[in-house]
Amino acid sequence: MAENLTAEKLAQRALDVNILTETDLRDAWNELGTRNVELEQLQQVLLRRGLLTNYQIDRLLEGYRNGFFYGDYKVLYGVGAGTFARVYRATHRKTNELFAVKVLRKRFSSIPKEAELFRREGELGAALTHPNIVAIHEVFSKGAVHYIVMDFVEGRNLRDFYRVRGKFEALEAARIVIGMLAGLNYAFQQGVTHRDLKMSNVIVSSDGEAKLVDFGLAGLGGTEGDDVSDGMNPRTIDYAGLERATNVRRDDTRSDIFFTGCIFYQMLSGKAAIAETRDKVQRLSKDRYQNIPPLLKVAPELPLGLTRVVNKALEFDPEKRYQTPGEMFTDLKLAVKRVELNKEDPEEARKQSVRLEGHDSEGHPRKLMVVESDVKMQDLFRKLLKKCGYRVLVTNDPERLFERFYADQQTAQILLISSGHLGRGALEAFNRLISEPSMKELPTVLLLGTQHGDWEPDAKCDDHHVVVRMPIKSRALREAILRAIGNKQQSMAGG
Repeated sequence: MAENLTAEKLAQRALDVNILTETDLRDAWNELGTRNVELEQLQQVLLRRGLLTNYQIDRLLEGYRNGFFYGDYKVLYGVGAGTFARVYRATHRKTNELFAVKVLRKRFSSIPKEAELFRREGELGAALTHPNIVAIHEVFSKGAVHYIVMDFVEGRNLRDFYRVRGKFEALEAARIVIGMLAGLNYAFQQGVTHRDLKMSNVIVSSDGEAKLVDFGLAGLGGTEGDDVSDGMNPRTIDYAGLERATNVRRDDTRSDIFFTGCIFYQMLSGKAAIAETRDKVQRLSKDRYQNIPPLLKVAPELPLGLTRVVNKALEFDPEKRYQTPGEMFTDLKLAVKRVELNKEDPEEARKQSVRLEGHDSEGHPRKLMVVESDVKMQDLFRKLLKKCGYRVLVTNDPERLFERFYADQQTAQILLISSGHLGRGALEAFNRLISEPSMKELPTVLLLGTQHGDWEPDAKCDDHHVVVRMPIKSRALREAILRAIGNKQQSMAGG
């Protein structure tokens, strides 16, 4: 033990495990001028001269005789630890080049299935060569020793980065995700999905570049028929829950896209997209993936272009998600360019915000029907709402409105009913909507004319049925429409 150890005994232990040479020790003793020194004095010299690290000294003090080398790689210190493996910073004993060595934990190394999974994971990852994927140089799996040698990336994993930073600035988060998508798309083109995307498997280099690690879990650890509660590899249980809920195969790249969206969501909002839990039953619950709060409600100040990318990546229905990482990559780069343009031109940003108000989460114009009999007012509404991105339809007769919806439930997604020239027929149509089973959920705004303000108590209102009165500014009318839709923008541009 360390309390009974002398300086000379420490030196001998270092020689025995080949962590120091006779020449190294001779230089250290020469600096001290004698071997009759305290243990701590020798330690300080060895550390100052760079001959040993604190990690190496601690292992020598504890009496360990292994763990100093893995093949030709000398371990300097630990840089990360997970459930299944530890990662060390190491140097090649001949070239002195820096590498990261990932070592399977001892309690798993004696389990053939785990050791085989680790080896196959490394070999599959070694076939991938891309700037946004951490390169693997060697995979060793023999007896009780299993390790993977990778590039050492100066930086930290995204989970640790997030713990320090919290919420990221929007464009910084987007650029990290763009790097992730570049790596994912390259792997997808090689027929490989990641299968374990989470913040700890994204390394952010010192220059801000994202690099992915731990590829190779797709298709490993069981067969398609395994029960996810028994045979599924614990590292992929979140994927298993999503895939079981959406009925897709386990190597579907759209699952990687969903979890990329989860990472992007958390970086932008400071909150996790899906509830974090260790409970296996909860992790496999369909609701966990289906009931994600809309990003704009969590962080309403975010650029709309970026939130649309996140929303599409997080679609529960795989057919509505991006179909490949390349699609998401292209969309996100375009969204970033638009945000950069708007930052340079505040007036353009204001106009862009107004133009996007009438778009849904996928960027498509919402169909808004105006019920108004006066031609001049029709034109006024049409001009205002088209400027906000809505696709505007007009009818001058409330009865005609109901006929059109009976014929086609998709006639419009929002209604604006004006009483100015329709009179009480507008109020009656508004109230009738709530009693119509097929139309009661239709977002509707009733605009009461200046002479009809005292009708407001007679209007049947709820979350989707809103009443406003003339005179009214265009901004307030737009807010009422968004309130009825249930997706009110908190940072609307003036208009």
